[in-house]
Amino acid sequence: MFGLLLAEIAVAQTNTTTNPREARILNSIFQKWGISATNQWNISGELCSGAAIDSTSILEFNPAIKCDCSANNGTLCHITGLRVYAMDVEGEIPDELWSLTFLDDLNLAQNYLTGTLSPSIGNLTRMKWLTFGINALSGEIPKELGLLTNLLSLSLGTNNFSGPLPSELGT
Repeated sequence: MFGLLLAEIAVAQTNTTTNPREARILNSIFQKWGISATNQWNISGELCSGAAIDSTSILEFNPAIKCDCSANNGTLCHITGLRVYAMDVEGEIPDELWSLTFLDDLNLAQNYLTGTLSPSIGNLTRMKWLTFGINALSGEIPKELGLLTNLLSLSLGTNNFSGPLPSELGT
C-alpha cells in the first residue's frame, strides 16, 4: 500500500504545472535580482515541484517558494510563499511582485532593497506573513496595507520609512 501511495504522489507531481503567468513573473524577478531557483524545488524546470509542494518548511531553504496545487482538480499550482532572505539582493522591488496575488507568505528581509513600497501591495489580499525588515526601503508606508485583512504578522523594522503608520493598517 505504501508503494502505491508513493506512485500516486509521483503521478500527481508530474501532472501538475505552475501557473505559467506566475512562473514568468517569478523568473523575471529572480533574473532582476541575480538569483536562481534551487534544485530543491525547481525539479526539471517545474517551479512548483519538490520541496515547494511537500511538507518541507519554507524556512529550510533559500531562496524558497511554496505552492498550492489544488486548482483545476490538482493540475494547476499557484505560488503562495516566497522567501529571499539575506541574499544580498539589491535594488527596488520589481512591480511584477505585486501580481503574485496568491502569495500569503513573503519574506524579503535582510537584503539591500531600496525605493518605496508600491500601493500595488494592496493586491496581495491573501497575505498572512509579510517581512521587509532590515533593508533600505524608504518613503511612506502605503495605506493599501490596510487591504491585507488576513495579515497576521508584519515586519518593517530597520528601514528608512517616513511618516506615520497609515490609519488603514489593522482594519
